Amino acid sequence: MKNSFSLCKKAAFAVLSIFVLGVMGTPQLNAQTYFTIGDLYYQINADSVSATLIGPVVGTEITGELHIPTSISYNGNSYPVTRIGKNSFISCGRLTGPLTIPETVVSIGENAFLACSGLTTLDLGKSLDTIGPAAFYGCKGLTGSLTIPNSVRAIDYGAFYGCSGFTDTLTIGNSLTRIEEGVFYKCTGFSSLIIGNAVTSIATSAFWGCTGFSSSLTIPNSVTNIEPNAFRNCSGFTGTLTLGSALHSIGGEAFRNCSGFSEVISLATEPPAFSFEDVFGGFSCTTLIVPCGCISAYENSEWHDYFTTIIDNCNEVPELDEKLATVYPNPTNGTLRIEAENIGSVSIYNMLGEKLFEAAVRGNSFEYNFSRHETGIYLVKILTEKGIVTKQVIVE
Repeated sequence: MKNSFSLCKKAAFAVLSIFVLGVMGTPQLNAQTYFTIGDLYYQINADSVSATLIGPVVGTEITGELHIPTSISYNGNSYPVTRIGKNSFISCGRLTGPLTIPETVVSIGENAFLACSGLTTLDLGKSLDTIGPAAFYGCKGLTGSLTIPNSVRAIDYGAFYGCSGFTDTLTIGNSLTRIEEGVFYKCTGFSSLIIGNAVTSIATSAFWGCTGFSSSLTIPNSVTNIEPNAFRNCSGFTGTLTLGSALHSIGGEAFRNCSGFSEVISLATEPPAFSFEDVFGGFSCTTLIVPCGCISAYENSEWHDYFTTIIDNCNEVPELDEKLATVYPNPTNGTLRIEAENIGSVSIYNMLGEKLFEAAVRGNSFEYNFSRHETGIYLVKILTEKGIVTKQVIVE
């Protein structure tokens, strides 16, 4: 069974790179490729039309708030800054204050801000595509919420490992398909977790030790596989753990010691297989709710080892394929249009599960004005003749 050893080994390599960088210094720079603006090095990318921020000039320590430009000028030409290079600000402990990644940046390299513990908040640009290994490893001063934009398609292992100061919601956008090994390992302090509906796999130790969560948790219907230790020791969750309908495999100790849940709902008609033991070891709740007619399948599986009360709810309206309803524009800061066949009602909820609005509807469309609501994530439930469609809406 996979455990935290390989992850700790990777983290050790990341920390070792600090030492290597200090001993060897910055690699020899080519005057035709590299250049300085103020105290920072840049490089023209291979496309000849954009630039990478390499890091501080050798011998210079950047202090205070870091302002990353959207573009720079060199030899009379303007270049958008699209990349933040590998090891660029590694162990820059005197960087302080908020860090905003410009919307021109598409890639943050390996170890880019490793151990920059003075950073206070992080705003990731809406064009960001890739976050490299250990990019924000050990940034323990980061507070507030963290939103992984919908543009992000890849976050490598340990990217936010040990970022223990966050205090609000962790939102994972709708383009990321895999949450890699140890990405949020011991990121204590987050109050709630929203996982985007493109995620299909949650890797080993992805959220190990993320204590502080104080809300329900929904694993989207897109997720097919949860690997060993994925949520191990995530104590603090309350309410319901909902496991999506496509889930077919859960690794050993994936939810070990996740005390606090009052019930578990599995939407999968076939009980997801346990690849190793102790999947729900130390779990506090013993009630499992399964799809209508599926009690026998779960009672005759390993699930019965953990849940002594298994019930089905045949009175619930089935969830429809979310493609059967459309909401736009999303994100929004004003009026949201909802379209589906034969809408019966629309209700709006915040991420605490509080109902903010409900209205009966007759027809195939409805509009709702979000301008009076705070920025964040909301759930729109659309009841039709065939069932319910639930949509996540981002309010900016």
